[in-house]
This record gives sequence, structure tokens and C-alpha cells, in this order.
Amino acid sequence: MPSSRKPKNTWVLVAVGAFALLLAVIVVSLDRIATPIDGVIRVGALLGYQAVFLAALSSNYMRELTRYFGRSFPTLHHIASVGALAALIVHATGVALRAGSPAVFLPEFRSFQLFFSLGGRPALWLIAIASLAGLFRAAIGKNWRFIHWLNYIAFLLGTIHALLIGPNFTHIGVRIVSGAMAFALVAVFVNKRATEYKRSRKKRA
Repeated sequence: MPSSRKPKNTWVLVAVGAFALLLAVIVVSLDRIATPIDGVIRVGALLGYQAVFLAALSSNYMRELTRYFGRSFPTLHHIASVGALAALIVHATGVALRAGSPAVFLPEFRSFQLFFSLGGRPALWLIAIASLAGLFRAAIGKNWRFIHWLNYIAFLLGTIHALLIGPNFTHIGVRIVSGAMAFALVAVFVNKRATEYKRSRKKRA
């Protein structure tokens, strides 16, 4: 097997994972945690938030990242997507246990303000659909990419939700970083789609 197809530079992925966990723990520790479940809720939210960002961002550079990490990167990318979903399920389950109701898994449509304040609820379902699309992309065909784009909507909903009611997002530094992440993700997505459109026009010309 050619060396270019072997997994390589995996230490970068390990470092990114360790940094994400450390960052989540540091941000959570900045506030006083009333109960252990509050800590689990917040760490799950931050880890899931970071993982969704990385999964969505990396999907724009699959060829480049596959060359850098080896043939295994697409698999690791989808594992990261499922990991993000798992972390957010832990977050939502913790909220449900604290509230004593499974209703926290259901989106709220009574008002726009309530919908966006609790935007993590629809975001969770969108991420679940996008993750399944990635896992079953061979059966779905080329259209799986469009379903996978739900990650972008989920991240934006999660960002709004976090900025409106997220305890960890009361810190100005965290708010600035999350805003920059959302802007960067939208900019990369638009730039990537514009580049693809220009290439397709050149081919048709």
C-alpha cells in the first residue's frame, strides 16, 4: 500500500481533541457549578459545539485533509460528527434530567424568541440527520452532501442558543470567539460554493 494512503500526522487530531476537552473544562471552571450534573451539561455542550464546528469546517477541505492525514481521514471526520452528536445528546439528557421532563428534546414554535433561545433543540435533530447522511452516503448518493449541510444551520442555531441563554457564553471572550467561529464557517462555506460554481461555469464554457 502506498505510504500516502497510510494514516499519518494523527498526533494533530489527538492534540485537537485534547485541546477541545481542556478548553471546555477551563471555560466551565470559570463559573461556580451548583451541581455535578451542571458541569456535565456544560462540558457536553461545549465539546459538542466545538466538534460540530470542526466537522462542518473540515468537510470543505476533505481532499486536502485526506492528503495530510491519509486515507483514514474521511472516516475520522464522520466519527467526529457522531462524537459531536453524542456530546450534545449528553448535554440534552442532562438538561432533561435536571428539568425532569423529556420535553427539552422537542423544538419550541410558540414564538421566534423562544425558538431561537432554545435553538439547541432543533440543532440536535439537524445534526442527527446530517450524521446519518454521512454514515449512509453511499446509499444516498451525491445528494448526501446537501443533507450534510444541515450541520451549518445547526451550528448557527446552536450559536444563537448559546449566546442567548448559555451560561458559559456570558464571558465576553467566549462570545467573541463563538461569533468569530460562526462568521468563519459561513465565509468558508460561501467561498467554497462560489469557487465550485465558477469551476462548473468554466467547464460548461
